[in-house]
Amino acid sequence: MRFLIIGCGSMGKRRARSLRRLGHRDIAAVDLREDRRQEIVAQSEVEAYDSFDEALAGGADFALVCVPPHLHAACLERCIDAGVPAFCEAPMTLTLADADAVIEAAEAKGVFLAPSCTYVHKDIHQTIKTYLEDERLGRPLAAVSHVGQHVADWHPYEDYRDFYASKRSQGGMGLDMLPHDLHLFTDLLGQVRALTCMARCRSTDIDTEPDAFDAYDVLLDMQAGVTLTLHQDMFQRPWGCYRKLACERGAIEWNWQVLRVCEYAGPQFAQEPQWREVPHGDDFEAMYVDEIAHALRALEGKEDYRMPPRRERRVLEVVLACEESSRSGQRIDFAS
Repeated sequence: MRFLIIGCGSMGKRRARSLRRLGHRDIAAVDLREDRRQEIVAQSEVEAYDSFDEALAGGADFALVCVPPHLHAACLERCIDAGVPAFCEAPMTLTLADADAVIEAAEAKGVFLAPSCTYVHKDIHQTIKTYLEDERLGRPLAAVSHVGQHVADWHPYEDYRDFYASKRSQGGMGLDMLPHDLHLFTDLLGQVRALTCMARCRSTDIDTEPDAFDAYDVLLDMQAGVTLTLHQDMFQRPWGCYRKLACERGAIEWNWQVLRVCEYAGPQFAQEPQWREVPHGDDFEAMYVDEIAHALRALEGKEDYRMPPRRERRVLEVVLACEESSRSGQRIDFAS
């Protein structure tokens, strides 16, 4: 099986490493920048091209779209036209019109598309899903997610003003990061019923386009009957991640490294609750490897893909609704 990685930035190189860990060796990559081509060749020994046309002509059984978000739709359309199934980083597109065009073209030609949903493959999140499914802690009733990092620390090897994070027209910070949290929480708690949002540029030290917001605070009503409070920012130093699910008979707390569970054992207000740390793997890149392995099994028809294009479109609809709610000051409701 021959793979084509489209875009050799940080995610393109990561996807090449994932394919290598899965045992694949026939990998090509394309990027306009020579330095990035040299880096991915040095890291993963891929065949590198500087032309998309030449890369496609070289043959591909599966493409991985790892370019900036504003280029996703065009790359996916090229893959669909060539009949090449494709994986795509989030968000799949930046507009609902582009999402509809891509989905309709793929369905018409029978081309498999796999929008990224990396967070649902993290071992911590899969363990949490089993806790919710077996109802050991009762039904979840409330959730909070408070996550942030500084945009200048995101790609420390380049100025953030020179790539898409600072430009809403190319994806911006929020449209890149919000979908990941929504992939996770819609996987755990079902679809979004309604939301209200404040999207703001809070930091005076971050230089971005006016509508490339560095903070999103969203209140969501979830299908599972859960109130989710979601904060995402791009100014925290040091970076931070705190998430919690409050259930009828206990709670779950986690970040990227630690998962803790507390089962209700009677009133403990004046005492320290008895939290128990749940063991899990510590390989950060494992979720990326598992995601690609899942996409390939779905391509072969061995299992259903966990974030099919129409579900990804709904995630994009929610992200865009966050911005609309912030502009209008109104609650946004969604059809079932």
